Amino acid sequence: MPPKVSVVIPVYNVGKQLEKCLDSVVAQTFPDIEIIVVNDGSTDNSPEIIARYADKDSRIVVIDKSNEGLAYARKSGIEAARGTYIYHLDGDDYLEFDAIELLYRKAKEEDADMVVFPFSLDYIESGKSECSIEIAGEHFTNTEFFSAIAFSKAHWGVWSYLHKRSLYANGVTFHKGLNYGEDVFLTTQLVYFSSRISALKSKPLLHYIIRESSITNSRFNEKKARDILLYPSLVNDFLKDKPEYSSLQKELGAIRIQANNTLLSKRWFKDARTLSRESHAILKPVSYTHLT
Repeated sequence: MPPKVSVVIPVYNVGKQLEKCLDSVVAQTFPDIEIIVVNDGSTDNSPEIIARYADKDSRIVVIDKSNEGLAYARKSGIEAARGTYIYHLDGDDYLEFDAIELLYRKAKEEDADMVVFPFSLDYIESGKSECSIEIAGEHFTNTEFFSAIAFSKAHWGVWSYLHKRSLYANGVTFHKGLNYGEDVFLTTQLVYFSSRISALKSKPLLHYIIRESSITNSRFNEKKARDILLYPSLVNDFLKDKPEYSSLQKELGAIRIQANNTLLSKRWFKDARTLSRESHAILKPVSYTHLT
């Protein structure tokens, strides 16, 4: 019998944090899971740690591949997954021990395509921790939830929800090498193809670890700038032939403005004039409508 839940864990040089991550998964109170660990060409001791855990737990499936980036690491895990539901977990984060049990129970009770949940943001250097955005409401259509995320009332992170594996059969695509903004592109597609999205009201179930060395917070460079400029276009291109496209223009504008603001907040002044003009052009029709 296939497992009920596949936990997909992409791993790239996170040996110092990987044991805590894997410990949190193998000890889940919900045992009917498979644990797909994708070693994306790590050059540290991550492969040795993965092999040691796989020797002890037959539920662990190991995929070794050359480094192609986070998007394709997740893609490899999804292609190997057999569970009814999929949960994506980064190799340097960890779960509460009853997380999968609570999420699966909620998904089955409500026949949800996606179950979103609260998590904590743990800042390692300062020792501070804060809870994620509290999502208003318990049930959403796909466009309602897309709007909530676009206007920062929910989260893009693929690790913030459990979802049905069958969603990928709709033609979900991945952009190779996209790291910054990969979650936005993937989540947009999964949300769009979801008919029923439920929010689990619970304690935080995931510890999202924030370090200076993470993909999001490491030194800014040309590659990250290109990713940030790219992902709003990928989202727009995905939606442009959908019947809901015309009704989602404010949401798409908000995503583009957030991307531009991210670049400016990183002191990426190379494109500052263009980014500022673009954001102003997006906001101008909204302001005019409001005033009239």
